[in-house]
Amino acid sequence: VLCEKPLAMNAAEGKIMTEAAKKAGKRLMVNFSYRFHAQSQMLRREVDRGTFGELYYGRTLWHRRWGMPGFGGWFGNKDLAGGGPLIDLGVHRLDLALWLMNYPEPAVVMGSAYDYLAREAADREGKEFTVEDLAAGMIKFKNGSSLSVEASWAGHIKEAEDMRTQMWGTKAGFVQKNLNGGYDFDAEIYLTREGNQFDMHLSGTEAKASSAMAHFADAILNDTPHIATGEEGLIVMKILDSLYESARTGMPVILDR
Repeated sequence: VLCEKPLAMNAAEGKIMTEAAKKAGKRLMVNFSYRFHAQSQMLRREVDRGTFGELYYGRTLWHRRWGMPGFGGWFGNKDLAGGGPLIDLGVHRLDLALWLMNYPEPAVVMGSAYDYLAREAADREGKEFTVEDLAAGMIKFKNGSSLSVEASWAGHIKEAEDMRTQMWGTKAGFVQKNLNGGYDFDAEIYLTREGNQFDMHLSGTEAKASSAMAHFADAILNDTPHIATGEEGLIVMKILDSLYESARTGMPVILDR
């Protein structure tokens, strides 16, 4: 089964899916599609080469100036959607960051959620809206690294869409971001050698990125391992659940896997 994404699903339901897949002897993969961009694949290759050393801090985000999915539908209903842009958009940038960090084990999560802009617009239209229009949080991992995550459907920013994942490492850092508010991406690596600073541009021309569906089909046909496993999807859902819980209570959430 290739699951589109854990939208409208909580960690408990995700656990049921992963356990059912194991019991049935079947594959379960989550469509974390942003791993499959050319620059993402090239960055992963550099991670495996040890180019960055230890990645100890990261920031990953997806913001929209105004990209509401419409009011009155299931996207704006927390009971049906599970949440707003954090679970809709942020899930992809979160997975990309975690994947490049080798999925460290989360320890503590602190989150905030806001609905100022969307709620005002929904009220003007007389439509229901019970999710956030912006969420942000911080994840502290058991290995000492940390990651901030942000996602919004609405905000007073310059870009129509701002997608960015940036990491700080002990040997080098990098950023992968979209271009001109669209869905084309670029990536750069920043490092210092012998006191000199270098910027390396990753064009993506050397990477042979395929889609998540093509990767999954190839893994099945050739009986090879696939990435974006159900277990990784479950970790993402635990973090998302904890971010929402922290936003609701105003307190940090301690995770215990």
